[in-house]
Formats: sequence, structure tokens, C-alpha cells
Amino acid sequence: MSTTTEQDLKDRTLLGTPGAGGRGVGRPVIINTEKKIVKPEKVNEDRIDDEVELIEKALDELVKEFEGLKKINNEEDVADVMESQVQLLRDPELKKSILGKIQDQKFKAVYAIFSSFNEYIQLLENTEANWLKDRTIDVVSIRDQLIDTVRNKQPDYIHADNGVIFAEELSPTEMIKLSRFNLAGIVTEKGGLTSHVVILAHSLGIPCVIGVDWKRMRPEDFEFVMIDGDVGSVLFEPTDRLKEEVELYKQEKLRKEGIALQWASEPDETECGCSFTIRGNVEFISELPRIKTHGARGIGLLRTETILFESGGFDVQTQIDFYRQVAEASGEDPVIIRLFDAGGDKLPENHEVEHNPFLGWRGIRMLLDKPDLLRQQYEAILRVSAEYRGKIKILVPMISHMQQIEKAKDILEDVKDELRDSGVEFDSDIPFGIMIEVPGIAMMAKEAAEEVDFFSIGTNDLTQYMLAVDRGNGKISSLYQPSHPSIWRMIQFVVNASKEAGIPISVCGEMASNPLYAACFLGMGISDLSMTTNSIPAVKEMLCTHSLAEFKEKSTQVLNARTFSDVNLIFSEWQKKLELHHT
Repeated sequence: MSTTTEQDLKDRTLLGTPGAGGRGVGRPVIINTEKKIVKPEKVNEDRIDDEVELIEKALDELVKEFEGLKKINNEEDVADVMESQVQLLRDPELKKSILGKIQDQKFKAVYAIFSSFNEYIQLLENTEANWLKDRTIDVVSIRDQLIDTVRNKQPDYIHADNGVIFAEELSPTEMIKLSRFNLAGIVTEKGGLTSHVVILAHSLGIPCVIGVDWKRMRPEDFEFVMIDGDVGSVLFEPTDRLKEEVELYKQEKLRKEGIALQWASEPDETECGCSFTIRGNVEFISELPRIKTHGARGIGLLRTETILFESGGFDVQTQIDFYRQVAEASGEDPVIIRLFDAGGDKLPENHEVEHNPFLGWRGIRMLLDKPDLLRQQYEAILRVSAEYRGKIKILVPMISHMQQIEKAKDILEDVKDELRDSGVEFDSDIPFGIMIEVPGIAMMAKEAAEEVDFFSIGTNDLTQYMLAVDRGNGKISSLYQPSHPSIWRMIQFVVNASKEAGIPISVCGEMASNPLYAACFLGMGISDLSMTTNSIPAVKEMLCTHSLAEFKEKSTQVLNARTFSDVNLIFSEWQKKLELHHT
């Protein structure tokens, strides 16, 4: 009888980026590995009406299918996504383009679909805005589903039950269809942390790992696959012992989640009575109910990019309606609205392709070059602030120079003057803050603190820029280490500057979602944290059940560490100690 060595397991393990947490074991199921290619075939004049009828029927069939998915799934995120797919299929301009290629250019239905969708897809792919590029996959998926419907072809995922899905990338629609099956996990080659596949995997509780070069392993040659969405690993042919550990992990996770959720209504105080505040990071309307149920004290980061994509416009009234809904859901607690932070204009065809978009035209850089867009957003925020005085705050992203703060403030004052002249009411004392995510402005924190009302630390980009690591690049993703000592020391530097100036400071990046990191932030003097709503209960449980003295001790150890391995060791030993205490 042969035994499995550690080297055997290592050789059968692939690493990627953690997308959605959790572990699972299942059969490998491969889908979407071939690109859809359609030849530009012509149709005879007497067949044009038949091709048009194929389009009409396929559109109706797909709309009915999506409407049905909305009804059978109770997740609000799912309903929102399906509605956006229905609206795309009902787009009169899209239909006009498809029919025109059949009736005027005499192309067959499948090519008319392929060509019309591709024209729109090309516009999206020409932009370097990550939040737009991540969503082009859904347009591709709808295109392919429409073509398959015309061809009467069955999808690959009908055999997905109890499987680990392997795909190049997945659209929200495919994710929602897959959610009807009992999935063990999802592994994709492409996709970013802002993509819908990750967002929906979180919402649906499916372990997910992205950025995995899985094709070289030939998953179809293995009987079982184990996925770990917490660390980003995919193991082919796990041992029986590892399979049993996954089942025990799932049971323990459910137990912990149930306990953690009970802390939502408890006072925001450490074991020793020191107060803290946990707020939610929000992007979708469907996330708003969790603000109350998960114990958030308002919204520490409201992302505004999605309403541009989903509504097809960024006009003042669209924004007002969105901000008002969010403010209502937040009750008496504050709402911090981050200004538009996409990497390009909403008109992709006018956007020049950038070689390095992470260091490019985004955030306040783009807004100062597009002052009309900035003025519109300021106006919408100010108008809503009149109804919620003292609640609404403005947060400016991607600040790297003191001059940008000055220019952004000047434009805000101009908009205020215009509204006053028009007799429009607003909160004249609305707080103005900046994101600390660029090392250049972090080093100028003392000076910046004299010009703004508050700081909010964006740890995702701060880590990326501090370590010169593109976190979406699989070749160097292992170097993206939030535990790097320089990150902690830079954050402490900014904390000291804010305390000296007497302005509030918070953390709104993903690091705050880690209970141990959150505890260290408290130890460093940051008592205001904002995170994804699903992360709040576990973080709150950690903060409520331990003392500030313990947090200070650990933060001191972290700040004195020399390598990220040292920091990781501090946290892993702390985690083991906590687990022993709970057993």
C-alpha cells in the first residue's frame, strides 16, 4: 500500500488568489474552455424572415429563463444581477443592430448576434477601468447563451452537481445558474477581486479561487479536487484524511458563524470597556439590509462606480436616488461617500489605453481632468446632505499631491456657491476627507491633516503601491503581502499624524475584515473600522472578547517585526492560542 508524501501533495497543488472563503471537495467539472467563434455566413433572401424569427424566439426564451432565476433565488444580489441581464436583452438598440445585420446585410442569426455583441464588448475592453473590464465577461456570456439558444445547444454545467467548477472565467448569469447545483467550489483562470464571480461567490457562500493556471494539470484526469478559498489553493486527489478535515471545517465554520452573528446587537466595546466603531463597505443596494442585521454603525465606504455601469448614466438625479436609499438604510449613522474611482471615462471609446492603469488615470486624477463629472457628483451629494445633515461625508480617492486636495476643495466650494445662488439647501459643514492609499501622500500626512476633516486608509492600494506589486498579476501575487512590516509602520505613521492634528482616522480596506488585523488596528489607535458586511460579526466577536492591552501588545510586536514571515508567525501563533482558548 503506497503512502502519500508531503511532496506528492505539493506537486498536485495549484495556488491562486483567494476569491471567496471556505473549503470544499468535489468532482472536477470543466466548462467554458473554448472561445465562441462564428463565421460570417450569409442567408438567402427567402430565409431572412426565418432568421429574424429565430432571434425573436431566442430573446424571449432567454428573458423568461432569467426572470425564472430571479423568482427561484432569494438572494437580493442575484435578483439585481438577473435584472441587469434582462435589461440588456431588452435593449432596443441591441436588437435593432442584430436585426439590421440580418435584414440589411443578410447575415445568419448567429453571426448577427456575435457581431452586434462584439461591437459593444470591444468598447468595454478598450477601457482600462477594472470595474468595467471585470464585467465584460457577462456580456460575452449573454452573447454565447443567445447563440446557444438559437442553435438549441445544452450548456456544459448541467453536470455540475457536487463539482468543483473549472473555467477560464464565469459571468454572473452562469454563476447564478450554477448556484442551483450543490457546488463544492469554483476555480477560474481569469477574473479580478472586483468581478461579479467573486462578489456572487461571497454572497452565495461558494469557495472560490481566481487566477489559477489550471489547464496544465488536466483536471479531468482526477477523481476529486479540494479547494481552499481562504488561502487560495487547489489540491488534486486529496487524501481521505484531508476530505474528512474539510467536513469538520464546514461544521466548525457554521458553528462559529452562528455565534458571531449573535454579537451584532452587543455594545461596541472591548472586554475592558474601550469603545470602537465598525461600519460597512457597500457597493450594491442589495447589501443595505445587512447594515443593521450584521451590526454595522453606518457606512464607512460607499462605492459609487457601480451605479454608473448598472444605470447607464451618472446624472445628478440617478445619484441622488442612490445616495438617498443608502442614507435611509443607515438610519442615524453616517454615510461616507467615496467619489467616483474608476480608471477611465464612462465613454470607453474616448479613453486612451494605458500601459499601467493601476498607476494611471483614475480617482481624483480623472475627476480633476473631467470637472463636469466631479461637479455633478458634488452637487448630488450636497443636495442629499440637506435631508441628512451631519450624516453625509465626502471621501476623495487616489490623492497623491497636496495640490489635488486644494483643487478638489476649490471645486467643492464653487458648487456650494452655485447651489446657494440657486436657493438650494445643503449641509454647509459637510466633512471633506481623503483616502490614504498612495505612499506619497501618506508621507505628507501631517501636512494633509491640516487641510482635511478626516483620513480613511485604503489598505488594498496602499499595499499594492508600497510593495510595487500588481495584485492582479499571478506571477507576483505571492509578493502582495498586507502583513509586510512596512505597511503596518506606514499606517502607524499616518495614525500619529492624524492624532497630532486631532482629526478622525479609519481603515476601510480589506485588512480590516481580518479579525486579527482589526484587533491590531485598535492596538495602534484606530478605533473606527469599515469592512464588507459579511465580515463584521466575526471581527466584532474578536474585538468584544479581548482587551485593548492584548491588542496593544500584539500591535507592538507587529510594528517591531522585520519580515512579513515574522508578522505572519505572530498572527498564526495568536490564532492558535485563540483556538485553544475556545476548545
